[in-house]
Amino acid sequence: MSSSSSGKAPRVLACVLCQSRKIKCDRKTPCSNCIKANSTCTPSTPAPARKRRRPNQDLQQRLARCEKLLSEYATAKPSAPSSTESPGRDQNWMPTGKLIVDDGGVKFVDSFLWGSIHGELAAMREILEDDENADDPCTPADSQSPDPNTGLILSDTSDANLEDLHPMPAHVFYLWHIFLERVNPLTKVIHVPTVQPLLVEAATSRANVPKNIEALLFSIYSMAVVALAEEECVERFGSTKEEAYSRFSSGCRVALMRIGILKNYDMVVLQALVIYLLSLPGRYDRHAAWILNGVTVRIAQKMGLHRDGDFLGLSPFETEIRRRVWWRIVLLDAMYALMSGLGQSLLPRLWDTKEPLNIDDSDLYPSMTTIRPKDSPTEMVFCLICCEVAKTMVDTPELHAVILQNEMGSETTVPEKIERAKNRVDELDKAISDILSKYSDLSMGPVHILAAETQSIMVAKLRELICPMREQPEWGTEIFTPKDHLFKLSLTAGEHILKMYQFSKTGGAFLWFVRSHFQIEVFVYMVGQLSWRTSGQLVERAWAVTEVSYGYYSELYDLSVKGHTTAAILTVRAWEVRENVLREATGTTPERPGYILKLQSLLPPDEAKQAHADLLPDLKHLNVGTAEPTQASVDVSWDQMLGFIDAGSIEWGDMFGQAQTNYGGFGMAFGGNGLGWM
Repeated sequence: MSSSSSGKAPRVLACVLCQSRKIKCDRKTPCSNCIKANSTCTPSTPAPARKRRRPNQDLQQRLARCEKLLSEYATAKPSAPSSTESPGRDQNWMPTGKLIVDDGGVKFVDSFLWGSIHGELAAMREILEDDENADDPCTPADSQSPDPNTGLILSDTSDANLEDLHPMPAHVFYLWHIFLERVNPLTKVIHVPTVQPLLVEAATSRANVPKNIEALLFSIYSMAVVALAEEECVERFGSTKEEAYSRFSSGCRVALMRIGILKNYDMVVLQALVIYLLSLPGRYDRHAAWILNGVTVRIAQKMGLHRDGDFLGLSPFETEIRRRVWWRIVLLDAMYALMSGLGQSLLPRLWDTKEPLNIDDSDLYPSMTTIRPKDSPTEMVFCLICCEVAKTMVDTPELHAVILQNEMGSETTVPEKIERAKNRVDELDKAISDILSKYSDLSMGPVHILAAETQSIMVAKLRELICPMREQPEWGTEIFTPKDHLFKLSLTAGEHILKMYQFSKTGGAFLWFVRSHFQIEVFVYMVGQLSWRTSGQLVERAWAVTEVSYGYYSELYDLSVKGHTTAAILTVRAWEVRENVLREATGTTPERPGYILKLQSLLPPDEAKQAHADLLPDLKHLNVGTAEPTQASVDVSWDQMLGFIDAGSIEWGDMFGQAQTNYGGFGMAFGGNGLGWM
């Protein structure tokens, strides 16, 4: 149809000159710009009129299908819930759900209705759109639109050059070796045979490495640095661990930000985020880490990892990888919740993801059609034990309630709950024993030794935590009040961590794992109590823990960290009290330990000499005989202890920016020391 027949005037276009100079044309003939330039005004050639599409029968059918689905949804009557049903993971019926691909990522929906509608709408978009689908957001293309949501958790690093943050090729292989030897056996988040070729490619030519793989590699580099000793890092990289970690973790954050993790859901990206979260303990505020892990839980849920791949029709390989990642997220969520002073966190109410199988990476491959677990020892042994611990936390929420009551020294304990908690710990002990008897072989390397040693320490710690105050062996001799009991809990928390440290056979490979769970807050509380607790076996054990801790954790001498300075001051002041008490009791001055001499040399003279009146009791009230009720002496409350570490103010820091160490605003969470260290 011509313009004249339609009754519409032809559309006047900008002239050639204005278009070439990208200036506004008044669309007159000639235009004002051409008059000024003394140039011939030539109208540009109009684009051919776009033909209107004819009604599409397929499109109409799909629209009708959507209308029918929506109508059924609007008129459907909700089914009455059964009075016998109770919410929980063991419900007989659960919606199957559906995985959908949207905007280059995978999303999970419980509703079959909305899954079906999404499929119909996606098909209609293919009919209506002329342009091809956008590139995968995880490809090397840098033309992605920025994700404004990412600013909620990622700092603005748009100007950062990732090329400058990558390690040298030789360092890539060294870091990969460290990760495989010291980190992967305890985490099993990635499939090594799949990732290794990508790492080789990254070491030789980074130009074509997809962005999601780049993020994963940076997370691996970061965790490898965490697993290095300080001297190893200096020797290999010529920089401190803190400098190397800052470099590679910055690369991980930048890569994650540019992908847009809040809208583009990808398994490789999720693996990168999980490994990055594993590197945070001791380096960032644990409250912020707990909140960030909540984002990880939601991303995993949106990808459907809370539903087992068998129910979703996924391949055996993908199903197994999803199981490993999901259960590691469950452990992380429990660990950060407990470290943040909270109980069991809020995982999805309905989830049925099965535990990982006992199978080596070498027996897993993407094209496999069936999968059979092994009945012999494998590299999964430690992770299987971790899953049993996670299952205990998830299936027995009252276990943590019992622990919290004991921490408070509650006199109103419920015997039935305590008995159930004891039975559950016994069940855990048996389950771990079964795993070790089937899948452990001490000749197969450090991870099997660590798995065997973990059982006794973990079970002993749990039994200690669920034992009521009045059933403690020290009740009536050294424990008289809830604060006495809390002091013992702080002591035993340190003892159990140090036992893990003392395993010489596993120390070389997995020291990072134990060190990352050292709780400076608990240590500060314990040494602070020693300024007025001066006698008894618990006090002697606490001084032994103090000395061994300063021997193992050399970073405690770094007084640029506020928590370390607090611990140093309290330790020195407590030793002065102890020295005076022993001098009065024995008539001789005890020899000062090496760690005390070193702390005194590091502290400023004024700090070393200044006495805190509220922490130093009058020596005439102290004794070195049989312990008396400690509350009769000078009382130092937990709130007073928190005053030394700014409990009232939490500097959250930038979880995806400069690392900060913060010790304020925490709960005791000794349950976290018992359960969360896995």
